[in-house]
Amino acid sequence: MRYLKFLSEKKGWGWEFEVHPEFSRDLMQGAMAVKVAPSLSPNILPQLQVLPTLVRTLECTDSFFAENGTWYPRLLLHEALRLVFVEESNDLDIRAPAFVIGDNEEARTASSALAEMGIADIYMVGSGRKMQRQKDILSRSQLGIRFHVLPAEELTLQAVSAGIVVNTVDLSSQKSLLTDLSYFNFMSPAGYALDLNILPEHNLLLEEAVKADLRVLHPILVASVYTKLWLDRLEVGSELSHEEITESWREFLKQNST
Repeated sequence: MRYLKFLSEKKGWGWEFEVHPEFSRDLMQGAMAVKVAPSLSPNILPQLQVLPTLVRTLECTDSFFAENGTWYPRLLLHEALRLVFVEESNDLDIRAPAFVIGDNEEARTASSALAEMGIADIYMVGSGRKMQRQKDILSRSQLGIRFHVLPAEELTLQAVSAGIVVNTVDLSSQKSLLTDLSYFNFMSPAGYALDLNILPEHNLLLEEAVKADLRVLHPILVASVYTKLWLDRLEVGSELSHEEITESWREFLKQNST
């Protein structure tokens, strides 16, 4: 939201923003759109009667837009990830497994997007009971895909050659996980690495990925596509090219990376 406020001021759109700690349908009155933290999905979705298929099957939402006089939840992150995978890693070996780090809604969304790319083996790396729930939700919506729950401490023991690893965890406070990931001994030499954490701008995991000769997908790629999807929904997407959005993200990060 900070970025959208920055962009609105830059373009002179005059948008107004409100931040609320809890979701309420009353907040939508008079709004153009609503951005919600995916982590709030378990509290939000039971309040709704109509759910689009993707939101219902993944039990996750990140946005609301008014359509034909009704507010519908959407999961734009899924579409953004799919577009980035298609456009930026079109030579991804879908026969190789994928690793997704995290037990959150973003990890579940990334796993689903990778499954739709045709990757049949997806290792979900994390700890705790939430990981089994992640697997159960994904297995119901992605038939024929093998989802594996992998404890984080067993990451470096895997004798596989993954084609892509996607991190959704804030590694700034998880040094041991960052260290284990940085070995990349579970990755194919031609594999891809994506970290969804847009801040801090100085991304230690992706720096290690470059040293390991992996191909890096910077989170700004996902952020730019996600922004374009939002702007299209608000019918101002034609005012900015993808390149202009990407450059505005770079400018925003330079001002907010400290």
